[in-house]
Amino acid sequence: MTHIAFTSNPLLRHLRRFVAVLAAVILGGATLAAAAEAAPSCAPQQGQAFIDAGRYDRAIHEFTCMIDAQPTEVEGYRGRIEAEVLLGRYSDAVRDYTRVTAHVLPVHPDAERTILDGYGDRLASDPDSVPALTGMSFARWWFFDYARAIHLLDRLLALRPADVYGNLLRGSSRLLKGVSTTEGAADLEQALALAPESADVRFIVADAYTYGVHDPERALAEATLALDWGLDTPRVHAILGAAYNALGDLATAASHIQRSIDLVTTELLPAAPIAPGDALTLDLVPGRTYEIPVAATAGEAISISTGSHDFWDSIAVLLAPDGTPVVGSDDDSAYFAAFDWTAEQTGTYRLQVTSFEAVSTGRLVVTRD
Repeated sequence: MTHIAFTSNPLLRHLRRFVAVLAAVILGGATLAAAAEAAPSCAPQQGQAFIDAGRYDRAIHEFTCMIDAQPTEVEGYRGRIEAEVLLGRYSDAVRDYTRVTAHVLPVHPDAERTILDGYGDRLASDPDSVPALTGMSFARWWFFDYARAIHLLDRLLALRPADVYGNLLRGSSRLLKGVSTTEGAADLEQALALAPESADVRFIVADAYTYGVHDPERALAEATLALDWGLDTPRVHAILGAAYNALGDLATAASHIQRSIDLVTTELLPAAPIAPGDALTLDLVPGRTYEIPVAATAGEAISISTGSHDFWDSIAVLLAPDGTPVVGSDDDSAYFAAFDWTAEQTGTYRLQVTSFEAVSTGRLVVTRD
């Protein structure tokens, strides 16, 4: 029998080449199509469409894709925050606004105006939009514009009187603004009645009784529930630190403040020792905490104050020579950390200090009196 080699036949050889090329084209096209189908669209319009359809988890996925692709642009955070608030994930929404402070504002200092203008346009075309009223009121609350937040929340509650978010944030805004505090407390109780097992609701209530109407016992109770129910966050620990300090338990307060700092620190840098009468200027960026040696003898006063012209909130904890947190501070000098502590032993203490939630960029001045 005669065997003819496949490659020796010109016609068959050309046919084989054609089939191979065709297969490659088909396979390549299928691969590209599959990749296109799998790739997220990362489109703000699609994310907002998911919100408007009540598909908040899908919206979070869409806006997270945008953040991953453009971490210094505001729209991804704005949309994800709106979806998180509509899901009742208020702690996550607060954390995302701190990310705006850390990553967006240094690049786009007009980010606040961009967010508010966008909501203004949406409400101009649809004044009764629940997502827009929710997102805009939360933005006003975050940016300390409590009067306008209350006005928006009044509109939201006129549409939805049993809205957990509306009652919760109106109560918070009233307490933080220091107006209609009796009605504000009633709003908070209504929110708790509507969602008694929500750690996020407990967190917002604790915040209101820490930074609004000062009630450390109530703040402690609510923040403890938030922590026990899963919110092991820097802000919850800062609230617990403030409550324990106010109640005179400085050691427990210091442990919570240290935990708050640990949760946000990605870079712990050593600094020069600080002696009485000295001042150090520290360059902060998001995630950076400094550790400053503080030599002292037993019975000596350690007096620390902090300040900045670049930002307005700091937090600090003093560790004993064995590493035990002994005193912590948050908002003790306006919004800056400051404390007076009597050394219980001779040795080198260590001061850990950063901006609140380690989100600020700029210079922090630490002074030892």
